[in-house]
Amino acid sequence: MRLTVFRLLVSLLFFSQLLTQAGTMKVYLGTQGRGLSKGIYLCDLDSETGRLSQPRLAAEISGAGFLALHPSGKYLYSTARGDENQVAAFQIGKDYTLNRINLQPSEGSGPCHVSVDPTGRCLMVANYGSGSVAALKIDEDGSLVKSTSTHQHEGSSVNLKRQRGPHAHSIYPGPDNKFAYSPDLGIDQVVIYSLDTATATLKRAGSAPTNAGAGPRHMKFSRDGRYAYVLTELHLTVAVYSRNPENGLLGKALQEISCLPANGNSEGMSCSEIRVHPNGKFLYAANRDVEGEGRDSISVFKVLGEGRIKRIQTIPARVEIPRNIGVDPEGRWLLVAGQKSGNVPVFQITSDGTLRKTENEVKVANAMCIEFLKPGD
Repeated sequence: MRLTVFRLLVSLLFFSQLLTQAGTMKVYLGTQGRGLSKGIYLCDLDSETGRLSQPRLAAEISGAGFLALHPSGKYLYSTARGDENQVAAFQIGKDYTLNRINLQPSEGSGPCHVSVDPTGRCLMVANYGSGSVAALKIDEDGSLVKSTSTHQHEGSSVNLKRQRGPHAHSIYPGPDNKFAYSPDLGIDQVVIYSLDTATATLKRAGSAPTNAGAGPRHMKFSRDGRYAYVLTELHLTVAVYSRNPENGLLGKALQEISCLPANGNSEGMSCSEIRVHPNGKFLYAANRDVEGEGRDSISVFKVLGEGRIKRIQTIPARVEIPRNIGVDPEGRWLLVAGQKSGNVPVFQITSDGTLRKTENEVKVANAMCIEFLKPGD
């Protein structure tokens, strides 16, 4: 009798743990906000099955091509390209819809990327068209203050079609939040700034070159902050740099590895986004077929240590033009934003980091960006 009761208690504990682990998380999807798309959409992701709920409009806005969540989970920020070059601040409501707080100029043309520093006091924006970056103070109510810190990149590179001038493609706070990093596709450099989050001020600190014509687009950092992974749009590679935590500078590239198989045809291809798995052991990169021949794919890299990585998988993306990818905070699912095909499929992340196709997907016209609201936010 005692053994039976014990087994029953163990079973109840096991199922209660499963119930605790099971649940949903909110996913925001940024779109171009014109034509069939109207702005930022909201889905529920079932963390157990990977199923997405039918998207519903969370906020109507034009040009929400990139999103960034405030660390408090109370606010969301987006580019607001539209007719004017702006960035937008939203308060996340109780029903998770977005209530616009305010708009501020991006201080350049073609805002394409935003990020929020870990303290939640500073928003940074990269302007692709003008090749400039800016920092904006975030007030206590989540609103944005007009920038007093803007920087214009200068220069060009060897690709006459894409690199006649600077094109700041993204900007990120560094691992220690003392520096900011802006890959510039037009000048083949990662421009580095010292960052004062209290005053939302950027000050030029240096730069790190990529190979000529590589076109750096996005980047991420290793879990320990010792290495930077820079995705090149034009060469379709991941370049790995060591990082000096004292001055924030990046050393000479330790490795540059292709996102495509050795026999892959890179003509008419480009890369868009890179993500690091929450455990820090895997990287994911999206490869776009701009010629529309069905070669869009996602590549998986294993982190080997000492700054080395190895590509272990390249799998069809199940979209046309994967503009963005996102890994859920639990590291179980990878979502792909299909810009041209207007769909968002879900891949399962297996124990060895590789991706497995699922039948889960939703339709979202002009899908551009994926941002997860962490459970508990």
